[in-house]
Amino acid sequence: MDSPSDLVQLVYVSTATTPFTPAELRELLRSARAKNARLNVTGMLLYHDGNFIQALEGPRDAVAAIQERIALDPRHHGMLVLYQTRIETRSFAEWSMGFVDTTRSGAPLPEGFSSFLVDGDLSKSLIREPRAARKLLETFRASVRR
Repeated sequence: MDSPSDLVQLVYVSTATTPFTPAELRELLRSARAKNARLNVTGMLLYHDGNFIQALEGPRDAVAAIQERIALDPRHHGMLVLYQTRIETRSFAEWSMGFVDTTRSGAPLPEGFSSFLVDGDLSKSLIREPRAARKLLETFRASVRR
């Protein structure tokens, strides 16, 4: 069981150094899911045309260790933490790492979809209103099967 005083959620955006192939995305997810399960970290990752938005949640130390590893990963750049906050309960408790590749899905984009994923830039709205990123991720969680 989680200790609420130690539980945090981190949301960040970044851009791939080069676009990921489907095989590279599968390998990234396989590795992340295994590590996250060992560390009791859950979350959601969205990918679109080389851009990522990710939520990580779990024990503070575990999330900090993952954040440090991600920041040093040469496969992406421009990591910008939109917010990190203590949480009482997880938004993605049943997802070791939920994932959506909006580039290839062909599915209609949900309400709250931010243009930074399409335009390849960090939208001013996400920077001004970082909690919009959480809403975007939660919308995907609600509309996508695990």
